[in-house]
Amino acid sequence: LTVAAGTKVYFFDVENKSLLCSHQMPIHFRDEGGASLHPDGKKFVAGGSDLWVRVFDYETGTELECHKGHHGPVRCVRYDPDGKTYATGSEDGTIRLWKTDP
Repeated sequence: LTVAAGTKVYFFDVENKSLLCSHQMPIHFRDEGGASLHPDGKKFVAGGSDLWVRVFDYETGTELECHKGHHGPVRCVRYDPDGKTYATGSEDGTIRLWKTDP
């Protein structure tokens, strides 16, 4: 389970009901935004009120990529089950599809 709240992204093991890890983010998830873990578990994508979409390393929380494509806060993000793309939805009424780097 991936949760974006405040200024952190949290990852939980739902079977054991335990926190696996959390990472401090350069954005705030006050009213909008979210995060999604890549199917391979090695990276995650997050977006929020600053209009940018960022990809991070799961283990370290290091930012790997940063993209701008919306003109309003990012409301939702989700990886495709095959991990080749992810989608973001924004308050500006757009949905963007992003190709995942290998």
